[in-house]
Amino acid sequence: MTTIVAARPTQSAKWLTRLLYIFLVVLIVSVLAFSLFKPLKVLPRVSLAPGFVFTNQTGARKTSDDYRGKLTIYNFTYTGCGDGCPQTSKAMQVLRERLSQVKTSDAPFALVTISLDPEHDTPALLKTYAAQFEPVQSSPISWDWLTGDAALTKYVVGGGFSVYYEKPIGPADTAIRFDPHYVLVDGAGIIRAEYRSANLDVERVMNDINILIDEVHNSQGAGRLAYEAAHLFRCYP
Repeated sequence: MTTIVAARPTQSAKWLTRLLYIFLVVLIVSVLAFSLFKPLKVLPRVSLAPGFVFTNQTGARKTSDDYRGKLTIYNFTYTGCGDGCPQTSKAMQVLRERLSQVKTSDAPFALVTISLDPEHDTPALLKTYAAQFEPVQSSPISWDWLTGDAALTKYVVGGGFSVYYEKPIGPADTAIRFDPHYVLVDGAGIIRAEYRSANLDVERVMNDINILIDEVHNSQGAGRLAYEAAHLFRCYP
């Protein structure tokens, strides 16, 4: 009768097993530490911003690609926005002044206002309306007021940016009802933050912008892995 004796693991196999256990322990501890202490802060990647082709207040053709490489803040309004209408453009004016004071070569800025009434808001009318929000001195931050095809506007604003707005039903009703909404889009064209309030918290927006600036500046080379880990473990502020 033949007796089969199980082979004992070699010394090298024992070391490989120990190294594997050590690696797993270090990995688990690192994951837990990253999740709990969040050494890096990132903004969520909400969704891809919609593409568009519009015309700005000077009559120039503007597409979504024109804002690639820039941190862009969008808002939505129309020139007939009067009393009782959310005055989002005033907050954009404040943001422009604050952004003009930020010194960075890594992330240029842009502001974009899309008209909710493109059938009425011509480029010339938008130019006149926008003049009240222009600073006395020229600003380094561009601010485009866009208008265009009504169907495309509905697709971009309602579908792409998820902004609810409703045109007047009867001739006596001239007000467009809409939810005040600001959107922060990064240089890759990805929505990173949304602010659904008539009273915009400018300090919160500036804090979010600084987080994005840090990500743009530091997520190069090996640093990119750390930022991808921060996204993976949802290290949100």
